[in-house]
Amino acid sequence: MAEAQKRLAREYETIYLLKAETPDDQVDEIKERLRAVVTREGGKVIKFTNQGKRKTAFPIAKNARAVYVHCLYLGNPGIVAELERNLKMIDIVQKFQSIRLSEGVDFEGRQVEQDVKLTPVEDEQPKREERGEFGDRGDESFGESAGGEE
Repeated sequence: MAEAQKRLAREYETIYLLKAETPDDQVDEIKERLRAVVTREGGKVIKFTNQGKRKTAFPIAKNARAVYVHCLYLGNPGIVAELERNLKMIDIVQKFQSIRLSEGVDFEGRQVEQDVKLTPVEDEQPKREERGEFGDRGDESFGESAGGEE
């Protein structure tokens, strides 16, 4: 009559940035390495999302673009330290950040999802031909001041 004990774990996500010139096969190798680390530590990978090459908010090591990869997984508290230790050893990983999403998640009840590869977002800045020869300055001429008389 006693119910089977549910194994409760914490749900984490880690986002890591790889150098922009990283080939897809190497991205997959890193993904499988991290999947093995999580499994070895008694956790379960829910999903990897490869978001492709995107522009970063600020240059990282003089690079304005990076490959964004998101990993969602379950495990005990020590799993994050081991995953981040492995990320530090990989030379092409530029940055990473891990956060805890929730506690008390049913380990067996949480379903594993299919890995996803998203298409990269196109640059929002128009090409030089589309914005004109001198940019988008409007009708103001070069020598006039907008504030008043000189």
